[in-house]
Amino acid sequence: MGEKKKRKGKKRRRRLARLLLLCAGILVLLVLLFFVIFQTKNIEVTGSNRYTEDEIRQLVEQQEPLSFNTVLLTFFPVRADFSGVPFLEDISYELISPTTVRAVVDEKTAVGYVEVDGQKAYFDGDGIVLECIPQEEETQGQGTQGQGTQAEGTQEEVESLDTQPLTEEDQTETQTQEYNPNLEDIPRIEGLNAVSASVGAQLPVSDTAIFETLDALTRLLDRFELWPEQVNVSEEMELTLIYEGNIRILLGGEEYLEEKITKLSGILPQLEGLSGELHLEDVDERNGDVVFAKDVPAAEESQATEDGQAAENNPETEDGQETVTDPEAENGQETEGTGETTGQTEGQ
Repeated sequence: MGEKKKRKGKKRRRRLARLLLLCAGILVLLVLLFFVIFQTKNIEVTGSNRYTEDEIRQLVEQQEPLSFNTVLLTFFPVRADFSGVPFLEDISYELISPTTVRAVVDEKTAVGYVEVDGQKAYFDGDGIVLECIPQEEETQGQGTQGQGTQAEGTQEEVESLDTQPLTEEDQTETQTQEYNPNLEDIPRIEGLNAVSASVGAQLPVSDTAIFETLDALTRLLDRFELWPEQVNVSEEMELTLIYEGNIRILLGGEEYLEEKITKLSGILPQLEGLSGELHLEDVDERNGDVVFAKDVPAAEESQATEDGQAAENNPETEDGQETVTDPEAENGQETEGTGETTGQTEGQ
């Protein structure tokens, strides 16, 4: 009886061992299938305006240790530190297919930059400096990160650099050079009178309320894609937008800012090729009349002085000024004095 029990015990242990081996084999097979089936082969990028899709893909591959698997990357991201990429807030992921994941980019909003101590200090809606870029290192014609541009050297210098091994410091610097944000649509802000700028700190200004106004202005300009080259801030906190061709848009204070920018979106295309001032200071919920005062060349200005008497006899319009209407506000309505359709000038 004792030997039979021993034999039965051995059989049970063998069966259990076989069962465990089978389960382990199935588990290993499932794990292999999981990593093969959900292998990351494509990363779609959305929401990135500052960085190219290739830069975001490279960033994900370098910063996310689980980027090789679509399921792990989507549901168990490491939440890498993007502090070295100044205009990037965060990246989230969506599973599109077993081999494709979508990277949804959340960028920091830069409302403008000020020039301080020979560098451009880009700041957000709270006045916090996001990045400082030396002006002389910035790529011509593109507002890219200064660290990503180098002066041209001789062919011998390039070859010698290629043959030298990189230190840890060089490797870190090379990684920062790989991400060059597009900053062309960020305007220069004049009138803040900031004397210093430090990344991560708020710009020192006399009235921090201006940051809230600039943030609201930036969101409105982004909505209508009306990015100016420069924004001037007066001592009275009145705003002036400067566009290509020396077109100056006088907004006045922060009151009725949305109505003013909405009006500007319909009028600005009519001013292409002109130079002068568009007065939107008095635009509000009820008053939509605006005046565009053309710049007068020096020769024409002297002639206008001689003809001053004739100008005084015509009180309907001021010299060099035109009443401009928004074609969307008065679709098809004719303006007085010309019979031209809305969007044309009055008193010509």
